Amino acid sequence: MNVLKLLNHKKIGPVILASAVVLSATAVPYSAVNAKAASAAAQKQTNAQTLKPVWQKNVGSSNSEQISYTFEKGVLYYKTGTSLAAADLKTGKTKWTYKSTPSSAPVYNSGYVYFADTAGRIHKVNAKTGKSVWTSKVSSAPEKGSAYEPINIDYYDGMLIINDSYGLSSYDIKTGKLKWKSERKGESPYHIEVMDGFILASSTVSGAITSNYLYCFSAYTGQVKWTYEGDFQKVLQTSPNLYISRHNNGVDDGYALTIDVLEYATGKKLKTLEYQPVKFVEMESAKMVESTFDNYYFVQNAQDGGNILAVVPQNAPNHSAAAKTYKYDSEITGVGISDSIYNTIAISLADGRMVLKNIKTGKDVVTKYSSKISRFDILGNTIAIGLADGRMVLKNIKTGKDVATYKLGSGNFLETTSTINDELIIQTGGKIYYVPLPASLKS
Repeated sequence: MNVLKLLNHKKIGPVILASAVVLSATAVPYSAVNAKAASAAAQKQTNAQTLKPVWQKNVGSSNSEQISYTFEKGVLYYKTGTSLAAADLKTGKTKWTYKSTPSSAPVYNSGYVYFADTAGRIHKVNAKTGKSVWTSKVSSAPEKGSAYEPINIDYYDGMLIINDSYGLSSYDIKTGKLKWKSERKGESPYHIEVMDGFILASSTVSGAITSNYLYCFSAYTGQVKWTYEGDFQKVLQTSPNLYISRHNNGVDDGYALTIDVLEYATGKKLKTLEYQPVKFVEMESAKMVESTFDNYYFVQNAQDGGNILAVVPQNAPNHSAAAKTYKYDSEITGVGISDSIYNTIAISLADGRMVLKNIKTGKDVVTKYSSKISRFDILGNTIAIGLADGRMVLKNIKTGKDVATYKLGSGNFLETTSTINDELIIQTGGKIYYVPLPASLKS
């Protein structure tokens, strides 16, 4: 299955290994259901190397809206000021720049880079030389005087699909000519996913109760195939049917987690799954829903404060309660599930704690930082944790130990990605950093 998520992604010299320093963090194993602060006697400080990036690139002011990058075959493609640029991934040396201010993340496909600019044009650029192949006007580009800002642009089966404030449109990658366009339904810009010849697009619809509708378009014609009006929250599974978690707006007795199962091609509702009976649906409705082959995981507000992580087996009888619940005395701000070989769920808390929960035993390893967690990314056996004070911490997911920390310029982390050569690309606060992984984290 071909799945593209269209979104909810300097030279300092060689890496310098400083003498080990003590981070403002503690790593403490937990067996209790409530992950509260450990007693001073139980806390053990962890040592981690302080490292420097190999190189960094300025891509804009620290407070400006960030546009993601892409990389392919050892080359990084990114926006820098009023140009698209290409740089050697190992050295950071600029290979070429292309003058036209990008307003979308660049897209690489088969030797070419595509992007939209603020003037409302699409560009096809030779990835090796940086020379223009063609430019084409976006059908919904605004009149002069207004900058064009698409939500995203991506490649799918010989087409560029553009999602912007107008709606959706598709362009032939060989000629740049418009194939089709579809005016936006709903009242907010789409969040979309493209798969198996369809585009799934969600948008807000106001009424007696404001809700999120999900529209299914043909990726080849732009025609609406079906509409889901069940207050869409997230796609959990796409094969053989579409499993959709939905927001619950009622205030009476009901269930925290509701999943509608749809026939993918037609949108026909096949069944509804409901789990975890609750007294106040609106207050205790499931959020941050994740799924694996075995379980559903979701977060609820606890009636006496804090949050609950609930676990429901996928084979659980309909209307059953969660098989396990874990209560935390702080708000859960993020949930990430690792590869099955690590049996770990990563949970960030609003007070700066990172919790690694063993799925099999339910035990926690808790690390407390002196700064709040802006975001984190699970990259193989590494968790890249961006802190609000501008540090990036690399944690070994197998041991729970912090291995390295980097002092970066901003806590406004956009994303962190990993290359096949065990290198990290980090974007935060108007800069892109290149960071090889420490030896202990290499796959």
